Amino acid sequence: MQLTHTPVLVSETMAALVVNSDGSFLDATFGGGGHTRALLEKLSTKGRVLALDRDPSAIECAASLAIEDERLKAAKGCFSDAKRLAQENEFAEFDGILMDLGLSSIQLEEAERGFSFLRDGTLDMRMDPTSGFTASEWLNKVSAGELASVFKRYGEERNSRSIAHAIVGARPLETTSQLVDVISRSSRKIDSRKHVATRVFQAIRIHVNDEINELRKGLRQAFDLLALNARLAVISFHSFEHQIVRRQFSEWSKDPIPHKVPVRGKFTGPFKVVVRERRPTRSEVESNPRSRSAMLQVVERVR
Repeated sequence: MQLTHTPVLVSETMAALVVNSDGSFLDATFGGGGHTRALLEKLSTKGRVLALDRDPSAIECAASLAIEDERLKAAKGCFSDAKRLAQENEFAEFDGILMDLGLSSIQLEEAERGFSFLRDGTLDMRMDPTSGFTASEWLNKVSAGELASVFKRYGEERNSRSIAHAIVGARPLETTSQLVDVISRSSRKIDSRKHVATRVFQAIRIHVNDEINELRKGLRQAFDLLALNARLAVISFHSFEHQIVRRQFSEWSKDPIPHKVPVRGKFTGPFKVVVRERRPTRSEVESNPRSRSAMLQVVERVR
């Protein structure tokens, strides 16, 4: 299979992340490999990269790249597996860690994966098709209340209740086209800027893959894996992801001493914010529309 993927915010991410070209780096989401290849181009012959992904197809691609470049190691796993996989692959700590929270174009373009509402395929949506429950299994068994809650929380869907009840009435749903049809017929408030199914598909994917819990666990593991003066870069795509990352970075970088405590000197948290909010340029969005909602945030470990 010919894999094609356009990574987002590549130059901005590399400029902020690669401070030590001889260092060790973790790409926690190999995806289509765009950021990993950019990392390898920036590193010296002494540099090393560990690439993770829970998608078997992505890891197969990463393993092929590792054969070509001995500086790269590939391992299958989630954000929450990072510390274990780092140890198993002889990485004690990292000079930079990248977490890209978006889907790869490869996943979207494979209809049978069920991620895209533009292609008819089975309602799977699992990052790792070998484990967990599928989107159709979940959609066909839970209550309308639970469906509406997930659509609202993870998709900010304004028609969450009407869509949820329509899904329950149309069961069983097995394909993406069936789900799109139900969403289209039951949506009352339409956002002209987005496809009618965008928010629901997003919410289902996030729920099926437990992405929010994985993000929080990944951030905590990154805290322990970063060396002094190392950097953590996160590329997020949705408002709630932006907020989780922003709040965690703020917590890490704020003064730990209460304001009224009589102490001298300046105190800061273990991190400082390097990039607060970087968006793609207009030219990048024009050439790669999927980048339009991306945001880069970067922190550096200072103690």
